[in-house]
Order: sequence, then structure tokens, then C-alpha cells
Amino acid sequence: MKIDVTLNEGQELEASFNNFKIKADASLSNGGKELSPEPADYFFVSLALCGAFYARSFCDTRGINTEGLKITQNNISSAENKYQKNISLKINLPKDFPDKYKKGIMAAVKSCTVKKIIESHPNFSIEII
Repeated sequence: MKIDVTLNEGQELEASFNNFKIKADASLSNGGKELSPEPADYFFVSLALCGAFYARSFCDTRGINTEGLKITQNNISSAENKYQKNISLKINLPKDFPDKYKKGIMAAVKSCTVKKIIESHPNFSIEII
């Protein structure tokens, strides 16, 4: 996937890919106006959204009602290293969720594409063109 980023006014950024445009901004303390999430926020949100997508897909294929299904994510930084995060995903199941599928939905959420990419330690290439 090709993503083009343009620098807009102030600290605002806009990423364009496929038919989508996503805006990002910096916090007030980083010189932005906080009109949009910061770039790293999108990274963490993508993990929670991906987990929720896989949870819903699991339920949909089995005809399980998803009303009340919720994913909650907490990102906890290490005091020594702000880049070291402990990421906790909690699956809040509907009250009538069948016990026999609890391990299955856990496995589905663990199979999230974003999580797998992080765990694979992707290689980065940065160059000037």
C-alpha cells in the first residue's frame, strides 16, 4: 500500500491512500492545535480496531450476537523507556456469550493482522529521493 503524506498548516499532516484521507495533528505541548489525533495515536488505535474486527468476524461466522461486545485497550509506558509499552487488550463479552467459544474468540483477537506485524519485527528502510 502506498501512502502519501502532505504537511498542512501548523503541525497538521494528511495521509492519503486508496480513497481515504486521514488527518493528524500534534498536541498543544508539541506545537499543534490538537484538531486530530497524533500519528502514534493512530498506531495504537489500529491495534484495538483490528482486535475488534477479528472478534466481530468470529461472532458473525458463528451467528453469535455481538451486542455488548467491546474491546478495551490500555497502553502502559515503562518509566525507564517511554517507547517500551505494555499493551493490554480486554475482551468484554456479551452476557449471553457461549462458554464453548471463549477460547476461540481469544484466539481470533490474537490473530489480528496489526499484532502479527508488530510481532514480526518489520524491517524499515528510510532514504532520501
